[in-house]
Amino acid sequence: MKKRVHKLVLTGSKPYKLLGISSHENDYRISWVLNRKLGQKFTRADNLKSRPVKNGEILEFSVFRSYDEDRLLQMNLVSNRCPDGFLVREMKNIDFFLQVFGEISMEQLDRFSSKIRSDELISAVFLIAPERIKKTWYLPAE
Repeated sequence: MKKRVHKLVLTGSKPYKLLGISSHENDYRISWVLNRKLGQKFTRADNLKSRPVKNGEILEFSVFRSYDEDRLLQMNLVSNRCPDGFLVREMKNIDFFLQVFGEISMEQLDRFSSKIRSDELISAVFLIAPERIKKTWYLPAE
């Protein structure tokens, strides 16, 4: 009998959907908006640390997390700004990224966008293809 070999390939990241949010409010206010509009419970998580290429200084970006047990979704709200720079410089018009891990249809994502956009503290919401972001940053789903 011929021996079978099975290979397991791990990519290191789970697929996710990404929304960009523009607002002049603080991170905790945006997490409050998401809690209210999406019925979530965002809580503060450890900051995302990033090292820019130019001066080697470590920048820290705030992160809020929520897990929706009914829909089996995890969401990360990540700030794109800190006092010393941007997480994704190419997208300076976006203040926050909302990573959505789990099975979510484009229709559901559009509903999320509409609910978020309906709040007066939110200027705009954009659907972003994660592969458009040149800088590699990834917050794993827990």
